[in-house]
Amino acid sequence: MNPNDAAIFFKDPRIGPSFPDDFGTLYLLRRDIKSCMDAKILWPGAMCIMAGIDLLGKCLDGNDSSNETGKRFRSFVVKYFHLPPSEADALYQLRNALLHSFGLVSNVKSAHCRFQLHATGFPILIAPLASNYFKVDLICLHDQFEKAVGDYHRDLLGDAKLQNKFAAMFIVYGKTPIA
Repeated sequence: MNPNDAAIFFKDPRIGPSFPDDFGTLYLLRRDIKSCMDAKILWPGAMCIMAGIDLLGKCLDGNDSSNETGKRFRSFVVKYFHLPPSEADALYQLRNALLHSFGLVSNVKSAHCRFQLHATGFPILIAPLASNYFKVDLICLHDQFEKAVGDYHRDLLGDAKLQNKFAAMFIVYGKTPIA
């Protein structure tokens, strides 16, 4: 892994860009997430967080096969959000609802999974309200996402196998030139 690749990918989103340059995709995404969350534009912020988890899942797995999106997403969430598989799956269903339907309902095996979104900063990210019905706190989602980014970055720096997987995905998804 090229250390400069990790540096631009994980650049602190509070640092402003200087144009023209190559920008890390995660850096750009986290800047947009921060802008949305700071301005209380939570719906697009949540959508960007879900896209960020997808991106990090690819880097963690070293694979971008389209038929493994859910597996990568859930694996990243279990490992770095420290959620049980059932809650990781519910979060994946929220991702599907937001990104595919711009809504709060995901169809899972002929059943509907529904969500209620909150922004209280309550320390519980996801809580079941009833069967296939979950409450998700978007402030907590953002906090957990940022913590997961830091934890994954730390793990990446100390693990050659993770570095090889990251390098394989960075070539395709890691940076964006902006003039």
